[in-house]
Amino acid sequence: MNANARKMAKDDKGGATVKDWLRRQARLCLDRAGRSRFVRAVVSRELEKLAGEPWSASIIQGFVEGPCGDAYGIGPKEKTDLVERFRRSAAEIATGTSPLVHVVLAREILSVPPDVQGDVVECGVWKGASSASLSCVCDLVKRRLWVCDSFEGLPSDGMRRHEGLHTGIYGYYKEGMFAGTLEEVRQNISRWGRLEVCDFVKGFFAESLVALKEPLVFAFLDVDLASSTRDCLRHIWPLLVENGAIYTDDAADLEVVRVFFDDPWWRETLACGAPGYVGSGCGLPLNPQYSSVGYTRKSGRFDPAKWRKAPFLHYPDDEATIT
Repeated sequence: MNANARKMAKDDKGGATVKDWLRRQARLCLDRAGRSRFVRAVVSRELEKLAGEPWSASIIQGFVEGPCGDAYGIGPKEKTDLVERFRRSAAEIATGTSPLVHVVLAREILSVPPDVQGDVVECGVWKGASSASLSCVCDLVKRRLWVCDSFEGLPSDGMRRHEGLHTGIYGYYKEGMFAGTLEEVRQNISRWGRLEVCDFVKGFFAESLVALKEPLVFAFLDVDLASSTRDCLRHIWPLLVENGAIYTDDAADLEVVRVFFDDPWWRETLACGAPGYVGSGCGLPLNPQYSSVGYTRKSGRFDPAKWRKAPFLHYPDDEATIT
């Protein structure tokens, strides 16, 4: 964003000027690239709906036009339909995640190669909005979705204070918060998603996730507590395929984020080093302020062919080749 755009964003806190500027920039980019008419319509429509998230148009455009899904034969039309489904389900079902987060999760799942076997798991589903969205994606890629929750709300957290260092928000979790009954979640997925691809696991994670036996290519955790995060990782990490990702909706809570850097716990519990966490404290850049979503990835043996080099770094192999 150039200086004029920044000034517009600062001067117009209501968002109307920013929205107009973004619409003009999006149209210019689309015209220059010779994009299709229907993609322009999608971007314009989503700008209207998500004016409060001024980067959403770029993210949605990248999702719709980008390569994710190509290996499954899933093109722009199917991905546009997904975006619309995410918007409708989030509007009708109580949710803590925005449709834009659902787009990011869908992009990750659609990027898993079709020849990699495995299911998708979600832990912490509340009323089932994100489950409905994920079930639509799983239906397209022919994978099962494991929907895991106590369906009784959060366990006791001892009324510990939770602080978001970057967001400036603090608060407490109460036992039973974010409860959605199993039947309620099933009904919401049936109405807004694809119930036929779902398997349901009821109970608190420390005991219930032993039901997971099959390889997993992707996991989404929205479990709020560090203790629940550890319980999920104990069961999910051993099943996660190489290069598989675990996304969470707790990026702003540093107590949860610390779990992914707790090397002694990882070595003792899972016999590997702590993987770290992308988006620690402020989340992935889905908007200019912060987001609640971040991720980690199960990396295997380092393969330099899958990474890029930077001109400002040193590479001994290159030096040896030159000499």
